[in-house]
Amino acid sequence: MTTERAAALSPDRRRELMARLLAKKAAAAGIPVLPRTGAPLDCSHEQRRIWLAGQALPEAAPANVTLGVALTGELDLTRLSAALAALVAGHEALRTRYVQVEGLPYQDVRPAQPVPLELVDLTCLPEEDREAEALDLALAAAGERFDLARGPLLRLTVYRLGPVEHRLFLVCHHIAGDGGSIALVAAELAAGYSGAAPVAPPSHQYADYAAWSLERARRRVPERLPYWRERLAGIEPVFPRVPYSPAGAGRGSASVAARTGRDTVDRLRAGGPLTPFAVLLAGYLMLLHRLSGRRDLVVGTVTSGRARRELEPVVGCFINLVPLRVHLPGDFPVLAARVRETVAGALANEIPFDALVSGIGGHRLPGVYPAFQAAFVHRDDPAPPPDWAGLHARLWEHEVDDPSFDLGLTATPRGAEYELALTGRLARFSAADLAAHLKTLLAILDDPAGEWRL
Repeated sequence: MTTERAAALSPDRRRELMARLLAKKAAAAGIPVLPRTGAPLDCSHEQRRIWLAGQALPEAAPANVTLGVALTGELDLTRLSAALAALVAGHEALRTRYVQVEGLPYQDVRPAQPVPLELVDLTCLPEEDREAEALDLALAAAGERFDLARGPLLRLTVYRLGPVEHRLFLVCHHIAGDGGSIALVAAELAAGYSGAAPVAPPSHQYADYAAWSLERARRRVPERLPYWRERLAGIEPVFPRVPYSPAGAGRGSASVAARTGRDTVDRLRAGGPLTPFAVLLAGYLMLLHRLSGRRDLVVGTVTSGRARRELEPVVGCFINLVPLRVHLPGDFPVLAARVRETVAGALANEIPFDALVSGIGGHRLPGVYPAFQAAFVHRDDPAPPPDWAGLHARLWEHEVDDPSFDLGLTATPRGAEYELALTGRLARFSAADLAAHLKTLLAILDDPAGEWRL
């Protein structure tokens, strides 16, 4: 349209045409929906990373994702089974298996099929022992491996503690879901059980995201890789190498947890515009300095790729690993500010972790995680379980150890407190070591300018 013709249009007509133009641009920039022809579909970078890790060293693959709910009331297993079937039917990622073509995985989306629901009756045990036994069985089930080539990639188990007491425990392979996915699963299971109108399948499925994200990475990686090559040049392991055992001996892990008040974290944030993430990571870096004697440290963290609205209702694995390299200064306020700057730079240049590792090169060692050995995860405040019609529901707390890293800190807000869980590989840390290190971390956060000063 010429400038003269545009000027002749009424303001309302110009606004209408502009709205249409913007809508076309938004549609063009959206995530395309792929045709489903039955042919294998590309895996995302996230899926490839998890699949390759499992192929190289199955016992070091990322931990499964889990959901635990305690239910009080008369549980209808038939209704629960139907809700589970509807959930799987609506989300392709939960009914996908993985086929290998020329050394790389591809998604093979299968038709909806009933998912086994296992009932474990513990009423034969003394009443006072049932809860602990259910928790032990659930934690063991959380570590069981899935067959990616055959599926299914999730299991639902119900532990019966009494006529009106049940513990629901769902385990999902990380290639099929993440923490955000489990929240969706919990909501849809509860809605389906409660007889709500069936949830319409999302407009996009995970395979659509995978193809779109691969194309996005093809554009971004060449532009952003120089940042990471410079940023991670000359990095050294935080800890000495642990001898690798092909048999997997000593690759187990253990966790210890404790709580600190939110007021402690808020007090440390008062020195500047700092987030709880920056404050807690700064304290963790001080602990790593005490353990290693090093001031040049790399810690990995996770980000979520659900930045687009059409991905909010999609079940799948969207998390990415991001290395944060920090040179520790002499005091805590400067360190926390440096952490904030490091996080901002890393997020502005984020690329898929497997592309980052391949792009920076270097020799890969069996049993050693590339780019970093220590990890930090800041979780959201756990939401209460959704309503289950006729039942009282509450979160069934559990902690699944992740053996992927030598040492990991997970921070979870719990009301007026933060729960800090320190997980370490037993090949490097004993449970007593972890307890002592967590005590040191709490002391650092309580008084970072005291005897813990760098």
